[in-house]
Amino acid sequence: MENILKETPLKFHKSLVVGRNQICDFFSIQEALDSCCDENGPVKITVLSGEYYENISLYQSNITLLGIGSVKVIGNRYALQKDEHFREIGTFQTATFFINGENITLENLEIINNAGPGEKVGQAIALYSEGNNVTFKNCSFRGQQDTICLGPLPEMQKNGQPFSTPEIRTILEENTSHFINCYIEGTIDFIFGGGEAVFEDCEIKSLKRPNNKDGYVTAASTLKNKKGFYFNQCFITANADVKNVFLGRPWRPYAKTTFANCTIGSHIHHNRWDDWGNKANRITVAYKEFNNRYSDQGDMNIIDWIDFIQLDY
Repeated sequence: MENILKETPLKFHKSLVVGRNQICDFFSIQEALDSCCDENGPVKITVLSGEYYENISLYQSNITLLGIGSVKVIGNRYALQKDEHFREIGTFQTATFFINGENITLENLEIINNAGPGEKVGQAIALYSEGNNVTFKNCSFRGQQDTICLGPLPEMQKNGQPFSTPEIRTILEENTSHFINCYIEGTIDFIFGGGEAVFEDCEIKSLKRPNNKDGYVTAASTLKNKKGFYFNQCFITANADVKNVFLGRPWRPYAKTTFANCTIGSHIHHNRWDDWGNKANRITVAYKEFNNRYSDQGDMNIIDWIDFIQLDY
């Protein structure tokens, strides 16, 4: 018989199935991950269609999570939520999906934090990754303020206090991510952090804030010797009633963010970048735009602290 497989598939040490019927190994994604703690080789976890109301912590490495059909992972923790001691849990305890491992692939998953707008509940993270070599293919990330956080975080908060985070079991020398054909939505700083990430052929959609104030797509806190965020051939979109959104503002002084070969909607503010109220940031940031296509090209201001290259074909 002719071999119809054109490529040799990756060999997994173990394969598991998550779903809500009797053919599945586990009913929850977290249970499946917890069963892999002692595995040495790569593990594939297939998640069958459905809605999974879980807050997931992935500490294992060499994991592939593959969704079949419509797979939604839904959480609703938020920064102003109170813990058992009546203290606010804070931003980084809100993630629907937390990653602290290496060589991880998530494919065809929808990761959601449905807690609501930041003006009412504070920050509410869908994905928080302290991982390395993490790949997302055909995934959706839905939230409002702070939808995606890509660690590492800065050493301290701006008030000098330490961050409250999930347990970070492995400190990784590199923190890299790759988003391919993904959908990401939010309102304020909805892609932020100090990690290095490439976004390819993704839709980055700004939602309307309840108070109709300005929106911000990115808020990088890049370390001096790292590359920051790179968006290539992405689609920067918004709902029809959204205006005055900035491509980025610096969470820390050495923020690095590049938009290259992207299609950018008319909702983007004509200045495109914000210095977060501190003109000193203009000296230290590395914000770049290369050969993008703007809906309102003539309305875009050329700013002297941004590297702006527009090719004339």
